Amino acid sequence: MKVTSYGHNCFVLKGKNVVVVSDPWLTKKGAFFGSWFQWPLNHHLIDQLKDDLNTVKQTILYISHEHQDHFDIETLRDIKANIDICIIPNYHDKFLYQELLEMGYTVIELNDQKKYFVSETDYVELMIVDTGVNHDSAALIHIDNQNFVNQNDCKIFDRLIYFQDIEIDYYAVQFSGATWHPICYELEENEKKYISRKKVMAKLSAVRNAIKLVKPKYYLPSAGPAIFPFLDDSLSLGYGNIFIHQPELHQMLKSLETELIYLQPGEQLKKSKFTKPIEPPSKFDLDIMRKDLDCIFENIKDEFNPEQLIEAVSRRLDKIKDVKFGDCPIILFDWGVEYLEIDLIKGTTKVITSQAYLMPDSYLRISASKAYFGLLSNPEYRWQDIALSLRVSIERKPDIVNTFANIFLFSDIGNIRSGFKTTLDIKEERILIINPIDGKNYEIDRYCPHNGADLKDARIDNQGHLICPRHSWLFNLQNKGECTTADASLHAKEVIETISLCETVSARLLKLDE
Repeated sequence: MKVTSYGHNCFVLKGKNVVVVSDPWLTKKGAFFGSWFQWPLNHHLIDQLKDDLNTVKQTILYISHEHQDHFDIETLRDIKANIDICIIPNYHDKFLYQELLEMGYTVIELNDQKKYFVSETDYVELMIVDTGVNHDSAALIHIDNQNFVNQNDCKIFDRLIYFQDIEIDYYAVQFSGATWHPICYELEENEKKYISRKKVMAKLSAVRNAIKLVKPKYYLPSAGPAIFPFLDDSLSLGYGNIFIHQPELHQMLKSLETELIYLQPGEQLKKSKFTKPIEPPSKFDLDIMRKDLDCIFENIKDEFNPEQLIEAVSRRLDKIKDVKFGDCPIILFDWGVEYLEIDLIKGTTKVITSQAYLMPDSYLRISASKAYFGLLSNPEYRWQDIALSLRVSIERKPDIVNTFANIFLFSDIGNIRSGFKTTLDIKEERILIINPIDGKNYEIDRYCPHNGADLKDARIDNQGHLICPRHSWLFNLQNKGECTTADASLHAKEVIETISLCETVSARLLKLDE
């Protein structure tokens, strides 16, 4: 198998009979309304990519999920003539499927852990996460009797034991952050840096532990970091935030036996060639880029009608009007002079002058420009793409995550109902674990209430907190399994009496984080 990187999460894997290309994102327009751009920039390589795919071999396109840095319509239109079949996950939301069909692709939807044979011996197998706002997948690509696991930014760290008995040659996974929190939140700068550092270390630990478990011959960092030339420079430079770069990753992983491969866009992996981590851009680089690139968001006119926003919100509320769920804060959309108050529990909205508004005890306030709320009002655009422009300021009281508020804000009209339902339908099962800090037995919910991650192989830190392997949420076993940062619980119960292992769903000693 020949492996060539085209930047971010785009790999071209060439075998004797088949070629597989993943998540090509080579547009000069960036993603999420011009907020995200590839690093290093790769748009000049589109012709090289098309030449690479111009072959008589069966050519397969794999799209992991619908985020614009993985599903770039402009690039997909450019390479369509070179693609035979497109493989995607079988999500509840059919947006990705329908968009690819409209572009003229032949699309195969794969279910979780199902193989699609592209030849007698070569296949693609997907592992899928489809809960709440998380729609993502990882792929095991088997070509010429070699295995490439492309996890991109899919949080399946709780399922990687599946690969433990498979000889993995290449492993690619995201190591940098990609969320609102904490960069868009109204927090003290020191607190933002503290939270960012915790998230960075949790992600790096997850990647390191994944490599130890999977034991690949080669690890290729992927799916970031992106850079943000039209936002604060610190986000692109990786200073004090979650968007770290490869040199920091290298320091964490350099002691591992797995060979670390840092490919520049357009570069083919050569096993005899030494590679070094890609440095972040300099401020000079960012200044040059700003002259050459266009920011879509900054060219949007402030055409905003509150009535249209109310209509858009009401359409979303109508999708969940009969869904029963737990407590949820009031959501406030703030465009400067007025608030749109959204009550998910009652299913109501109202516009109130901000100066006359009495803040409730529990609320989530989203402050942004009229252009931002104008995008939310337009049914042509997906709310998650707008949110990932990162052009908001968020105040949260109390400062804890509410899963249902997040689903409402990040889901799209086609999947908001399934997001609520899949979260509410997380499997109920109890397991017995031993907390090595206090030596006590605890019965807990097996599946994380946030996104359904399996906790049977979760780690416990030096403070006795159980760490969810997907998003690193911490649960205090000594306090009923309450989450330390979110309104969620594992309903932990100390088990005093001796219990036979055969009477429990699962029992294992969870090791301390190294």
